[in-house]
Amino acid sequence: MTLLPPSDIAQRYRAGIAERLDALTHTQQDSINQAAQLFFEQIKADRLIHVYGVGGHSYVGSEEFFFRAGGLANISPMFEPSLSLAGGGQKSTLLEREENIGDKIVKAHHLGPNDILVITSVYGINACSIDAALEAKRRGCKVIAITSVAFAEATPRDFLARHSNQQNIGEIADVIIDNHVPHGETLLQLDGYPQKVGGTCNVLACYAINWLVMEAIDLCLKHGVEPPVWQSANTLGGDKHNQAHLEKFTPRVKAL
Repeated sequence: MTLLPPSDIAQRYRAGIAERLDALTHTQQDSINQAAQLFFEQIKADRLIHVYGVGGHSYVGSEEFFFRAGGLANISPMFEPSLSLAGGGQKSTLLEREENIGDKIVKAHHLGPNDILVITSVYGINACSIDAALEAKRRGCKVIAITSVAFAEATPRDFLARHSNQQNIGEIADVIIDNHVPHGETLLQLDGYPQKVGGTCNVLACYAINWLVMEAIDLCLKHGVEPPVWQSANTLGGDKHNQAHLEKFTPRVKAL
């Protein structure tokens, strides 16, 4: 079989993604280190790490953290199905723009001063993410935001999707990991078509998420702490390896 060479679109898209991955990698080590240290402290103290993905594709971030091969077993996602795309695309957008929802999600999970909350918010402006961050801070939590600094800064402060306080999540969080998603979220301009295409947010956010998790695991190993890491259930020995984590964390993690 003859393999076709990659198209111009494929090469341009790969180059654009690679450029942003390089920018993320070369600028975010300090933020990743800070977040990994917070993760390490939670693991060492046998505490959960709470993650919250707001509506639309930001929701994918909370799913990427949770119950995946090579990931941490002490992750507690604050899933709210009505915010996910599975609950309806239009509804997801409407609800993530509503105030007085994100804070209720934090309250329902009873976060307190010993907790950390990771918020995956591609744009870092929507009311649902701002309310969650503010409520977590009121409760004494450390907040880590994985978000696009450039996107938030390029969005007018009076934009309709914003919280009424007009804040960016990076102005609230203790640690900001910039995912380098471009304003508009897409990369490529095609001839004769005004709308850019080629989504970026899931590739960049999931890279940042897995990088953070690996750094936290590495910290554990360097300090003699056994990290609770899932093995793929579709590999030999996977179920047996995971059983101890399931017995330990099922009573503590609602989503399990």
